[in-house]
Amino acid sequence: MQSQWLKNYNLLIFNRIDSTNSEAFRIIKNNIKGNFVIVAKEQTNGKGSKGKSWKSIAGNLHMSILIQSTVSISRLKELSFLIAVVLHETIKELIIKSNAPKADIKLKWPNDVLMDGKKLAGILIESKRLDGINYVVIGIGVNTHFVPDVPNIEITSLFNERIILKDSDYFLSIFMSKFQTYYLKWTNTDSFDTIRKKWLKFAYNLNNIVILDNGARKVSGVFRGIDQDGAICIELNGGVVQSFSSGQVTFSK
Repeated sequence: MQSQWLKNYNLLIFNRIDSTNSEAFRIIKNNIKGNFVIVAKEQTNGKGSKGKSWKSIAGNLHMSILIQSTVSISRLKELSFLIAVVLHETIKELIIKSNAPKADIKLKWPNDVLMDGKKLAGILIESKRLDGINYVVIGIGVNTHFVPDVPNIEITSLFNERIILKDSDYFLSIFMSKFQTYYLKWTNTDSFDTIRKKWLKFAYNLNNIVILDNGARKVSGVFRGIDQDGAICIELNGGVVQSFSSGQVTFSK
């Protein structure tokens, strides 16, 4: 592993655990100070977004970053987009290093990374304020080697896309080095604008029809981007653009 980023994090590696995010919250509960990177070769109860589970296969990358953040809680939702951008850059670098064919890597709102339209990685951001300290837990799952069988979802892996890694630690090392750079810039500039522009450059199905269902309302319109809060912007009938901070989005291909 590259060691530079390790100077800023305590690295914990588990053969098997319920979930890396759950372990991060146990660290918070026990008032253990410091920033952590938690990696599990296998999870028995992996956590996905919107209360869903993340199906883990030994050999893929399952990790969480635990940070004691000085950034306002209101800005932590921006981290999902920052992580997606860093994942995108990591995958691009691995394609070059592996001499793999070029692939269409897209970022799907709000927290997925796709390759050729198939899900490759997911992101889960959770936070907790305790004793005046803001803790943020960034859960990341990447199918580096194997393809989980999840009903009704097209899924791929780096291996399936001919990006051959010795192990998931190699992905972790490149990713964390890039994350460290992006995170420091993000905290120091106090701005979402740079990350937002990078994310939009690779947004999945931008300017195409989407359907959003937030439980209270179901709308259809054209996906026009994200606003300064990371909410999805949809152009409705009549040309009115409205932002939605949450909901299940279905994209037309």
